Amino acid sequence: MSHPLYWPGRIYFYPIGNTSAVCLTEESPPEHKADVLLLGCGDPRHVLYTVYADMSISNEPRKLDITCCDVDAAVLARNTLLFTLLVDDGAEDRLPSIWNVFYHMMLDENSLSLLIEQCRKLVPLAESLDSWRRGPYAHVVNMCNSDTLSEIGRFWKYWLETSNFNVTQAKRFKEDFENGIKKVRKRVEDSFITTSMRSAGPLAPVTSFIVSEQFKQFWKTGVTDDGSSDTKPANSPNPTFTFSLFGDEFAVHYGTDPILGFHLAEAPASSGLELSTKTTSVIPKVVRTARQQFSTWCKAVIRRVQNSSASSASLIVRMYAGEALAFCQALRSVHTSVVHTPIFTAPWRRSVVQLDDTLYSLSASSPAPTSFNVIETSNLLDHLGLHNLLIATIPLLFDSPSSILYTEALLPAGDSPAQGILDHMCGDLSTISLLLGVVPSAYISRFTTRSSTAEIVMGAMGQTHRSQYHERLAWKHINFGHPTDGLHEPISFSETQLARKLFDIYLRMFSYDDLRKKNAMLFLNKPQAQQMIQSSVIIHYSRRSFALLLAHIRTRVRSDWNRVIHDLQGLIQQDRTLITGSNFFQETICQFTLAGFGPPRFSLVDLKQFRSQEDIPIFRSWGKVPEVVTIVLVVPRHVIARVQSDLSDIGTPFFQCEIQLASMHGAFACISGSFGELEVSGEGENKVAVVVEDRTGINGTSPMIVSFPILSSTLIHLSRGTVGLAISPTSGNPPLIQKLGLQLSLFNVPLTDERYAHILRRAPTTGNDMINSEYSLIPPKLDVESQGHPIHVEMDKSNTEVQSLTAHVNIVDPVGQASLASGCGVTVEQLSLNKAKLHVDQYEHVIFFPLPVDVANAKLRVARRSKYVEVVAPVTLTLDVKGESDIRGNFRTAFDCGVPTLWSMHRMNLDRCPSFKLSRSRKAFDWLELHVNLMFSQRECMSRQRIASPGPTTPDTFKNLKDSLYTLFVTATGSKGPTQADFALWDSEEKRCYAMILVTDIRLDVGSHAVVADSWIIPWSNDIQDNLKRGRVLSIKTDTHESAAWRHLLPLFIERCCTWKHKTSCEYLVHNSVPLYPRSRSDPEKAPWCSCGMGVGSEVLRERYGDVSAKYATRAAISPLFAVSYMEKVGGMIDDLAEPTLTRCAACGKGGVPLFACSKCKRAKYCSKDCQVKDWKTHKNNCVLT
Repeated sequence: MSHPLYWPGRIYFYPIGNTSAVCLTEESPPEHKADVLLLGCGDPRHVLYTVYADMSISNEPRKLDITCCDVDAAVLARNTLLFTLLVDDGAEDRLPSIWNVFYHMMLDENSLSLLIEQCRKLVPLAESLDSWRRGPYAHVVNMCNSDTLSEIGRFWKYWLETSNFNVTQAKRFKEDFENGIKKVRKRVEDSFITTSMRSAGPLAPVTSFIVSEQFKQFWKTGVTDDGSSDTKPANSPNPTFTFSLFGDEFAVHYGTDPILGFHLAEAPASSGLELSTKTTSVIPKVVRTARQQFSTWCKAVIRRVQNSSASSASLIVRMYAGEALAFCQALRSVHTSVVHTPIFTAPWRRSVVQLDDTLYSLSASSPAPTSFNVIETSNLLDHLGLHNLLIATIPLLFDSPSSILYTEALLPAGDSPAQGILDHMCGDLSTISLLLGVVPSAYISRFTTRSSTAEIVMGAMGQTHRSQYHERLAWKHINFGHPTDGLHEPISFSETQLARKLFDIYLRMFSYDDLRKKNAMLFLNKPQAQQMIQSSVIIHYSRRSFALLLAHIRTRVRSDWNRVIHDLQGLIQQDRTLITGSNFFQETICQFTLAGFGPPRFSLVDLKQFRSQEDIPIFRSWGKVPEVVTIVLVVPRHVIARVQSDLSDIGTPFFQCEIQLASMHGAFACISGSFGELEVSGEGENKVAVVVEDRTGINGTSPMIVSFPILSSTLIHLSRGTVGLAISPTSGNPPLIQKLGLQLSLFNVPLTDERYAHILRRAPTTGNDMINSEYSLIPPKLDVESQGHPIHVEMDKSNTEVQSLTAHVNIVDPVGQASLASGCGVTVEQLSLNKAKLHVDQYEHVIFFPLPVDVANAKLRVARRSKYVEVVAPVTLTLDVKGESDIRGNFRTAFDCGVPTLWSMHRMNLDRCPSFKLSRSRKAFDWLELHVNLMFSQRECMSRQRIASPGPTTPDTFKNLKDSLYTLFVTATGSKGPTQADFALWDSEEKRCYAMILVTDIRLDVGSHAVVADSWIIPWSNDIQDNLKRGRVLSIKTDTHESAAWRHLLPLFIERCCTWKHKTSCEYLVHNSVPLYPRSRSDPEKAPWCSCGMGVGSEVLRERYGDVSAKYATRAAISPLFAVSYMEKVGGMIDDLAEPTLTRCAACGKGGVPLFACSKCKRAKYCSKDCQVKDWKTHKNNCVLT
């Protein structure tokens, strides 16, 4: 496992999701099929809502193939139960009881009876994969392997067995269950719980009191109250909330709330509630809204799955029980002819992933997907680490411009979202994106259509912000818009710069051990210090993580990798920044070797020579010693029992193994663990071991078995030493130190003591699986012989950020070569953010850069004799955002198999977005004004408030565009005056209109927590406008730059909600451009959008605006464009805006590194004590106590 091995003492059960449902296909063109991978899937809310909200351009829904992975089989058992209930006849009539079974902790008799009867049907089907395939549900629910079915079936049996309890057992079961609920209730009864506010999105400020009271009622009664008069008494514990990965002890997470997974904005939006409203009378309406959504989504599933077969099913849900990283690695191995993968299914398990070869093999007749155009990872990065997650999932992302990978974080990192993403990325966002091959889409576009209103409001309330901040990132291939064969174009680095950058990433991945970071705590105030201490004990990376990251980067970067690794090893070996870094050096080299880097550390010839000179007890009976072997250590149970309660109290302590001989010490954190008995057989290199697992785990009596890989050469030199198990020093606390000493050593034995220590060729599993090593899945190397020159990356002087990208263009065209040789001028022209055109007289060549560049300031290197030109273009991406005049390139599109694909704007089914009634009370719209105001960053707010800025100013087109959108929304809703629904975009410099916008409805984009204007766009050409039937029109004045921005934006607003298919004669395809006529400014005769959607579904306009409007109008979904939280500060009061938060050192200007603030003013930030001292002469004149 690449993730460190944590003690499993505190495991919560998450039967219900902790964020609201999203449409998994919201970025996928409706013309494409959807193969979806759902990691850490939790409950099925995303699947249900996706089926309901998914867009279609035909009468037949598109096929959804969704693979669900969760480490807790109890979650999948509940999900499968739900889908089988929906497949059964009469499911719609039973939806109220199905809601109870799935969301109530206490059940009435009818609901409990429904659950038990369904379990009676399911348990026999779970006997084997064959019995499941022959059953009535296999055409909808597939099992990825027999282990998953077995684990899911185990929980169905548990639930069913509760119906056979005798009186004493039933009484004890109910008492234990109710005591578990009481413990949680006691913990939260005096708290103001606002977590469910985020599910209300823009209405979050209105719902704070409502959701807190509803949460308390749920944990008091175990049910949701929708105000119904025929509610039946619920007196029986729901077994599906009892059993989990933790066993039969009540472990439901204390934040569980049935309504959290739904879209709560729908209820208060039409209730006319004001921000100050505090009433419990709305709670039943909120619950009814959640129940109605559940019912509506389930009916959409029922319509899909009933009366369908395996061949005709438009919805397939596949279940896999196991750890997400292991599953991803197993999926990658399918096409390497290795179905029985050398990967453990989960931490603390010794069984290896064995996928069903009827679905996952090269010979499968109907193979399951192994690459996906949508990958959703929930908030797994909080638990697994961002880099572990990305390097596992990026190879599974389908090679398509529309493919997308989602990551979410709930736990805040750093003291701001900007610092948080730097911490997660372990470096500058542009550089890491180049190395990984994916980039957050909003980082390039500088806007998002997903609102964080709820997070900002929760942050303003104080305590919640410190414990949670929900950040959802959408990652896309960095070469979006390149030719189809260029999605994985390589890049190149100089060896020195690459080694230094990789070393910087290494230091950040293990920064919990950074002496500078610990010293920086001395300069922090108490809350900041506590947050840093808390984050330092959350450790996600081992040296294997780093080695796998390098292996992934190697698939993208051309360089002399032998030299890179040699230099990198030298930097790591000489480093004294990480306190215990040198202890892990041997593990680092071992993991490099397993990842395929560098020559063998110890050849067979060297080994023979060494053995002839000195007797090596460990390998005495070995005929052939492999380069890497596995050490297995059996730790007696009494050793663990001595500190077990202390380990559980700490929360998440992790283990490391250690080998010691005199002053030589090696630590190994990449270890696998389990509980059980070790059965050993054979001798020498033929020695093998099998683990008989004790599934009671930490609650059982079996010894603990750990294993880790080690270089044979290292082991030879330390063969007369000891091997032991210890707790990482970062996990230490006084009781543990008192029992174990400062080294926190649990157990030590000589390496030669075969009662406890064994040296094997491979790690032990639960069977004699024919595998070489649990560690040896190496990503493919880059094809260094591939033709063409890669884009070369040049770093800045500090080696922190990308300075420029260099494109090498060989002039192979004879005409171009002749022009170059004759001395013709060479120029370069910017076509888009990351695309340029090279001109040599009449010769032209289009250059694609992986990141946005400034072509106007590019340098040209012209080699006329050698017939090539190099374009050295500065990179423009930065977290230091400033106003820009030309933002047309931020609205990116590309063609994916002839279909327009949007870069940073999600699609939506407008007819699935609820509209809401407009209240007569103006105060009832305070939430809306707050919501649309949060489009603006603090920098933009300063500009709107006419706060003077030093020096010349550049027109801020994004700010102006948002001002226009603000006007449209507040006017269309009448929140600040008379309602106005007809708008004309007016170019104030050209003195003419270029488009008309008719707003027919204001809706809730519930999945993205935003509002959206259901609108129709009409071109302002003379022949159309002369025949329009229109009333009073409000003109929105735009300058030249904003007019150009609107021409690029309107086609995106149209495309995102289209329910029609583009024609073969579509103007987009004919001109190979979205928008059309991109350089025609505000010419009303040249509409920038295609005609394919004109008049489609426009009957709503005919009566009010006439036939001409209905004929030429195209539907559009206009939404606010929100500032990106990790790029600019959003949501602060104007008094806080005198000096924006710095993201660079005030002395040296270095960015992308951890910073600490001046202890007096808390404004100026520095990367080191030296920089602060150097800057004091300047800073002391401005430093004041805050």
